[in-house]
Amino acid sequence: MNTIILFWNPEISSYTIERLREDLENYTHVSNWSVWEHENAHKGDRFFMVRCGKGKTGICMSGRFCSEPYLSEDWSGKGREVYYMDLDADTVIEPDTLPILFAERLSQEIPSFDWSGGHSGRLLPESDAEKLEKLWADFLENNKHIFDRLALHTYISDFIEPSEDNFEPYIADIKITYEGDFKIQDSECSVEVCGEDWMSLKKEFAKKMKEAGKIIPIEFEFWGVFNTWLFQKALDIAKEAYKGLNDEFGEPYFKRALRETSHFYCDSDMLVSLLQYVLRNPKFTTKTLIQNEIPESVVKVIDILQQKKKENFEQYLKRVGKNPAATHILCDIVSKRLEIKNIPELTLDKFTSLAQDLRAYHYLQEKQYKSNCAIFSGHVKDFEMWLSLYSSATIWAIRGEYDDNEVAEMARVLSHCTGGFVDISEFNVGRWANDEPNKPKYEDLILGKISEDEEKINILEKMILNRKYGTLFEFRNHRIYCDNGRVLVHVPIDCYVEIEPGVEVIGKCAVAKNINITELIYPKGLTAIDDYAFAYCEHLERVRLTDSVTQIGVESFACCEISDLVLSNSLTTISEHAFAYNSIEHLEIPSSVKRIESCAFFGNLIEKQVIPEGVETIGCSTFTELKHITLPSTLKEIAYDFYYEEMIDDPEDMKPYVDIHSDNPVYYSEGGTLYRRDTGKEALGKAGREQSEQ
Repeated sequence: MNTIILFWNPEISSYTIERLREDLENYTHVSNWSVWEHENAHKGDRFFMVRCGKGKTGICMSGRFCSEPYLSEDWSGKGREVYYMDLDADTVIEPDTLPILFAERLSQEIPSFDWSGGHSGRLLPESDAEKLEKLWADFLENNKHIFDRLALHTYISDFIEPSEDNFEPYIADIKITYEGDFKIQDSECSVEVCGEDWMSLKKEFAKKMKEAGKIIPIEFEFWGVFNTWLFQKALDIAKEAYKGLNDEFGEPYFKRALRETSHFYCDSDMLVSLLQYVLRNPKFTTKTLIQNEIPESVVKVIDILQQKKKENFEQYLKRVGKNPAATHILCDIVSKRLEIKNIPELTLDKFTSLAQDLRAYHYLQEKQYKSNCAIFSGHVKDFEMWLSLYSSATIWAIRGEYDDNEVAEMARVLSHCTGGFVDISEFNVGRWANDEPNKPKYEDLILGKISEDEEKINILEKMILNRKYGTLFEFRNHRIYCDNGRVLVHVPIDCYVEIEPGVEVIGKCAVAKNINITELIYPKGLTAIDDYAFAYCEHLERVRLTDSVTQIGVESFACCEISDLVLSNSLTTISEHAFAYNSIEHLEIPSSVKRIESCAFFGNLIEKQVIPEGVETIGCSTFTELKHITLPSTLKEIAYDFYYEEMIDDPEDMKPYVDIHSDNPVYYSEGGTLYRRDTGKEALGKAGREQSEQ
């Protein structure tokens, strides 16, 4: 058996980190990979995948090949001869958030092999392969708590030989309870295991399920926790910290913490609740919690919830009330303690405690309803946890500099928000934070995604594009607004588009690439449509711009399917490419328009057009299929190539028949040809170009 080392660089690979996360969410994994030294690899051989490039580098996948090498299409699109092999992974780890066997450690232990990257699919010498297996086995044992949900670990292979018939990802409908011991039961309650060690119980349960002839799950649900591996680690910490400790009423802290934790429904709140008393054990500090991979945002709230020495209860409440996450959690815990029906006996001490909790509840509840702001300036890996911790905050402020990949990750998290405000007044994209000569603007790079089929502009990028309207953005019903609801900034591409009353501006790229919009009839009050606002809405066919609209931006309706268009009678300018690449055959231009900019109707089907009185300027390539045009007396300037794309070899054959009002002081027409009055020379085509160059 040979051992093959595969390399994966998410920055250049067609298999991205986002795809890995989606696969893990769906309990699947990458099916095949390219193998450079394919002549040394065979079905059944061992493979390890090493992430290389930026970020955490090291082994994030292991398994065996389940096919012989085969020739297939080059993943990079360069047309190379590439051999692939199908993978049967036994462990897959999300490297950004979970521990991996670092490349630095591999280089120290096995220095004869280059672990930094290079061709994927290289043979590891047999002696080095033995060392690697030992390193990997130790790593898995030391981190066995992580292999759930975000890290897929097929521990059930100890009992079942995987095959297409009997091995499918399966989430068990399991009930898990704790009353001194953990108890795991299947939905029919026919299989049950109990014990103190939650991690070992899973394996025992799988064995009993097999003996009972039932399907064995690779994942258990625990109180609806998403990040199961982290919660399991927190359980271990809590059990150790609370061992032998009871609260003032004689109840074990561990049991009390578990009971209070069950009232919450998101990971961050549950982690804080479970670990809220841990710091009462002198063996545990905020530092040790962080060292045990508890997120810093969670540890910060746990620390705030600790009543300090010489701090009376009122002082404690005021301090907690300054932090939205701590306020939310303590208020919920206190409210549960106030449920008298759950109190076995009302003693004098209990009455005193209830009176204190009642005062605390009213104070904390009031603080929750008051405006508060939570500030994030930490590492992106903690952003999702931070956001759930501070879900009760009125405003989430993102501060600091982040690269474009980090922006995309934060945007992914924010996309699940349905309400609240985000402040980006002190937020920058690192590489574009300062203007420098010859450096591309970040806004231009964002807009470059518009024309790419697979690319979409995320919500943080849309906020950046629309900063001119303000830096405080409101999330409302999966849409984003700024400036008190006056500007619509974002509508998801798969959402129904409805312009609510009060919206005055459609922001830059706000509705771009939406797949549901077919018709657009604006309510009164809308005044402006910014650049690219509806670009690439492939099903948009009918547009009615009410007379309140005074401005439409560059490419605002480019690359749609508009065939029925009514323009506002308040427009003075039709911007560049505003309606380029649509299906417009008939067009009425309002008399309010003075300027029609380059390519405004490029790529449409307009063959005959009347330009109304009032229009003064017509830019290049405004029309492409034009055969007849009537121009007004007000026209002052018309591009020599207004009717064709300049790259066409023989523009003379493309010239339309031109009529112009006899009172025009700059131009006149004879026999369908346009001439300049001052020179008597042709104004269009090659002659017009020569004239303009002079």
